[in-house]
Amino acid sequence: MSRKNPEDKPCRRTGLALRPAPQAPGRTLNDRVVRQVFDLVRHSGVLERLPSNEHRPGPKGFPFRTVLIGLILSQYMGKSANINDAWETLFFALSPGSKALLDVPNVDLHIPEGATREEIDRVAHHQYATSKRVYRSWASMTRRLDPAPHDRRKRLSLSEAKKIRRKWNARANQDTVRNLEAIAQDLVLAPVMASYRRGDFARWPGHIAVDDTPVPVWGKEPDYHRDRASLEITAGMYMKGGTQKKQKKAGPSGKPAASTNTGTRRGTANKPPPRKTKSTQERRAKAPEKREFRYAMMAAFPGHGHGDLAGAYPAVCLGMILHTPGTEPGPAALRAIQPAFERGLVKDLFCADRGITQAKPHNLHLQLLKLGLNAVKHYNDDKVDRQGEFRGMQLVGGEFYCPLMPAPLITAGATYIDSRTDEDRAHALNLIQSRKDYQTKIKEYGPAGDQRRQCPALGPHATVTCYRRPQPRPSTVVDLDAPTVRTPAALPTIPRPKRDTHVYPDICRGKSITVPGTVLAKWRQKYPLFTPLWQEAWSGLRSQNEGGNGNLKKSALDSIDNPQLRLPHGRVAQTLLNAVIIFVANLRAIRRFLRDQGIQPRKAGTQSAATQSGEPSARPLARPLPNEQVEPPPRE
Repeated sequence: MSRKNPEDKPCRRTGLALRPAPQAPGRTLNDRVVRQVFDLVRHSGVLERLPSNEHRPGPKGFPFRTVLIGLILSQYMGKSANINDAWETLFFALSPGSKALLDVPNVDLHIPEGATREEIDRVAHHQYATSKRVYRSWASMTRRLDPAPHDRRKRLSLSEAKKIRRKWNARANQDTVRNLEAIAQDLVLAPVMASYRRGDFARWPGHIAVDDTPVPVWGKEPDYHRDRASLEITAGMYMKGGTQKKQKKAGPSGKPAASTNTGTRRGTANKPPPRKTKSTQERRAKAPEKREFRYAMMAAFPGHGHGDLAGAYPAVCLGMILHTPGTEPGPAALRAIQPAFERGLVKDLFCADRGITQAKPHNLHLQLLKLGLNAVKHYNDDKVDRQGEFRGMQLVGGEFYCPLMPAPLITAGATYIDSRTDEDRAHALNLIQSRKDYQTKIKEYGPAGDQRRQCPALGPHATVTCYRRPQPRPSTVVDLDAPTVRTPAALPTIPRPKRDTHVYPDICRGKSITVPGTVLAKWRQKYPLFTPLWQEAWSGLRSQNEGGNGNLKKSALDSIDNPQLRLPHGRVAQTLLNAVIIFVANLRAIRRFLRDQGIQPRKAGTQSAATQSGEPSARPLARPLPNEQVEPPPRE
């Protein structure tokens, strides 16, 4: 029993103790599969981005495309994305025609039965020589794609590793880093674009969800006592589980001080002692943070914010960016969706969690505005109610409202979060829905996200009456039981406050004002927070995002959560190998979608009994055009 063969399966071994000791696959890959992968890689644009394969002193290596396709085929066979498995796939699992297609020499590396010692040694040396040629090509490709090449098998000192990280972040090397990311993105999108052109995404609305997920590494974290850096220099500590809430300061008796935020001005002086229940802070307290040495991968997945479209399009990954944890999540999210957007796949809604949307406006939100995408955002607890103010209008839940909107409506978001019962939640949601009457009306949309907004008390379709906008109104009998009749007397009235200002804000004086798209871009969103449309979009896109991450990690064959499937060290190698794994995962997901839709049989080589007996097969059913409405399969 060995680590590579734990079940002691019969395999052909070399006569000498040379690495690698191959396990010849028991089957040969179908030429149709090899041709499909070759065509996908060739039409993806990856080969044009690869560096030139210049000759170096020593044995000649294989073309870079041969090694890259060998890694994909090895992962497709269920082996791994390691170089030794790619070599075994190229030389033991391909037919002579497929070898000629990939420029692999048709050399028989099998040891025949009854071979002599000399014959075994000769074949073993051939195996060793061909494997070194594959390793040499892989090392040359990763070195030329690396902005800071170094010996990846040696643990450098902390000061040397810091210089390597600076080179990765230097502006002079950004073209090299972006080229590496473009190669990975083209690989990920290669099967997706073929499926998109076939019409498999006809019912997908173009919404996209982005999230950061940890990717384990095959290496130890830095040792600060011995001054040794990790072999994965650009990896870092990934926080999982959030942070623990800070405990309140203890009172004179040593117990935590009681809260004085009761919602009244009198505090707790005239209130009975509270029951001994868990406080809101204790109930919200999350598990202690868990720090793990990982890479972070920004992954983008297709989704739908509205409608029951589960199973109506393939569940694939649309982009990935491998980066250091905790560094610029906003720009990484933009780079993850940029190739799919440039190909015309992404439109309308963009969803990300709070760790990404908290980025600076110029790093994320203003760029989304230029792309014409509407972000679906959540806020931290201190920003749930009011996010800012512009020319008198107050931004609440991502939408502009009247400056005199009642305080219970402003704080309805916090009320909804703090609600404990269904009745409290229903009451808070009613308050959130009541904000609509105080929402400023959009009169016109301008370029770059600009908007012309009007006071809700102006115009023939006013939703409130305000003392700052006096209008002559005849006496009218109002039927409050008829909600369709919206006469001015039936509208909510804004009363005059006890301490009113003499100078009204711009929204209360002019007919309309212009709100530039760059104003409060970090907080504004298409659907106000906690409204039914926002809840549908947020829950749908976030669940599809988490499901996509789970598919990439829990798959039995194509998992990015197992570092043993991609052993080579370095950020270049890990970026390429993760892209190879996602390429194969997307290919399998598209085939599952076609099989579930009845477009492709489960086994393409299986024929019916009538066909085998020589009778003509029935004409296949025509597939509906992409613009036709097809009922989606039932939700599983």
